[in-house]
Amino acid sequence: MIKKIFPAFGTINTVTLFGGCNSSILDKIKQTILEMHNCFSFFSPDSEIYKINQNAGIHPVAVSEDTFYLLSLALEYAKETKGKFDVTVGSISKLWKNAIRSGTLPTEEEIKYCQTQCGIKNLELDKVHGTAFLHKKGVKLDLGGIVKGYAADKARSMLQEQGIEDAQINFGGTVIAMGKMQKIGIQNPFQKTGTTMVSIALKDKAIVTSGSYEQCFFHQGKRFHHIIDPQTGKPSCSGLLSISLIGDKAVTLDVLATGVCCLGQEDGIPILHKHGISAVFVTDNGSVQVTPELQEQISFYGSIMYF
Repeated sequence: MIKKIFPAFGTINTVTLFGGCNSSILDKIKQTILEMHNCFSFFSPDSEIYKINQNAGIHPVAVSEDTFYLLSLALEYAKETKGKFDVTVGSISKLWKNAIRSGTLPTEEEIKYCQTQCGIKNLELDKVHGTAFLHKKGVKLDLGGIVKGYAADKARSMLQEQGIEDAQINFGGTVIAMGKMQKIGIQNPFQKTGTTMVSIALKDKAIVTSGSYEQCFFHQGKRFHHIIDPQTGKPSCSGLLSISLIGDKAVTLDVLATGVCCLGQEDGIPILHKHGISAVFVTDNGSVQVTPELQEQISFYGSIMYF
């Protein structure tokens, strides 16, 4: 077993090869992912996303094929999730991240102002010229809800091109199990980090977990977290504490984990069915519900409901 561990996208990323493989591919994957990090960074002045944000309301910015493709996906999924997945929420995401760090609620005025600085309708892509433009000054792109899945899919493609079959890619909880059957654990949201609630046996599948328990703080007995509903400007209140999605493409799972977490289980299930995605839902009251096709793959420590 050979591992490559490196930071990118604000998390720790690991690529593990099983069996006798040429480990030089791991250095190439690391280099590629770091290039993506630099391209998509919200904070780096050299990133394409930063340049698009800085030129909001001023002029279009020429972007790479990767950035254009990701933004095109973002437009599609914004429509499919009824606006619950929105990459133009950079201003309000930053507001709540600061709130979580300080443990202090933003004011209603701050929230309303940041909402005026959001809206996917402000994003225009020009395929002919390869440009991206934010029509309104102050609107900011944040690709945090899509980039890890896209990067994980890219890493898988690079491994497949080298004929590598048995591997695991774990980009901050966005996991792809390649080749042999692998047991992937899902965090128990009511226990300390590293405590598994469910393990799922996966082979040549991706799994993404999104949870409102990960980054949060309490104020007057109420929990405030980092998954923001663009339409309210506040942490989502869909009744879901966490959602784990299993399917073929990590980028689709990454996006829909956020979108469905905001939409809620009832409205989210038809979207998941459309994409052939299985799911494990944990509700705010602690009940766990799983799509039926996972029954033979899942091991759970407690009561469970299939639907």
